[in-house]
Amino acid sequence: MKLFYSTASPYSRKVLLLAKSLGMGREITLVIANPLENGAELLAVNPLNKVPALVQGGQTYFNSPYIAERLLALAGQDRMSDAYMARLGVQALADGIMDAAVALRMESIRTDSNPSKMWQKRWYCAINRSLDMLENSVITGLSGWKLDSISVACALDYLAFRLPEIDWKLSHPKTASWFEEQISRRDMKETDPRIQ
Repeated sequence: MKLFYSTASPYSRKVLLLAKSLGMGREITLVIANPLENGAELLAVNPLNKVPALVQGGQTYFNSPYIAERLLALAGQDRMSDAYMARLGVQALADGIMDAAVALRMESIRTDSNPSKMWQKRWYCAINRSLDMLENSVITGLSGWKLDSISVACALDYLAFRLPEIDWKLSHPKTASWFEEQISRRDMKETDPRIQ
């Protein structure tokens, strides 16, 4: 399997960590790709020109939730239970944090015009509300290293990496404590975008 991957992408990291957690790490060949460079190899497999993109068995899977579904299916994981549906809900929340954070990052590096204050405020508010939800009703229910916890860990570390001005740890102590445990994991350290 080939995984088109960017070290700075929290979505790519999520997929790679999930593959490793399912025992598929050695089956994955990473193809480093920067979508902003419009590389021909990435465009050939993903018309959206985004990472991650997984090529397996002659088919391409793109969009990290879709790739996660494929990996879970290959691993023979249960994908019908209420517990699985709950994990999908947590993944959606974490992906929403990533979406807002990536949008803020992209807006901050625009060179064609000034950043939009309206959109920035909207994305910051979405992140803050999502952090509140994690703290109040999600974080204590996370156990093990599965799709939900991997997604949350990647979202939180992306905030720490790209948006350190969001000082969420003091106001979200349960989430901060959980996060500190996760970033000490070997696979989180190996995929840390700061050292790639």
